[in-house]
Amino acid sequence: MNPLTLYAIGRLIFGAAALAAPAQAGRMLAGAGGAAPDAQAFLRGMGGREIGVALGLLAMIRAGGPVRPWLIAGVLADSGDLAGIAGAWPHMPPAKRRLGLAMASAAAAAGVTLLATLPPDPER
Repeated sequence: MNPLTLYAIGRLIFGAAALAAPAQAGRMLAGAGGAAPDAQAFLRGMGGREIGVALGLLAMIRAGGPVRPWLIAGVLADSGDLAGIAGAWPHMPPAKRRLGLAMASAAAAAGVTLLATLPPDPER
């Protein structure tokens, strides 16, 4: 399986987990407050976003279509997650800060790395 497909499947699995079990995902990512009903609403949204990016990317891989826009969407979403963690930094348990920062940074870095390995667009 190629790295692009693995990246998409990873996003799909994470998104499905956040959508199906937001309280558990919230506790893992942010501590006890992550299981609160309002946090669960945002986690479901994040799960849906991840599923959407993953399915769009998988569809383009299968069709041989442009994957660059889907990778850019994923990197932008991960960058937004990093900004959210930075904004909540003083209110998060230290272990959760590191976990969230590591996960979002790794996802963004993977997306940027995949973007860097793509051949140039044919119309350029």
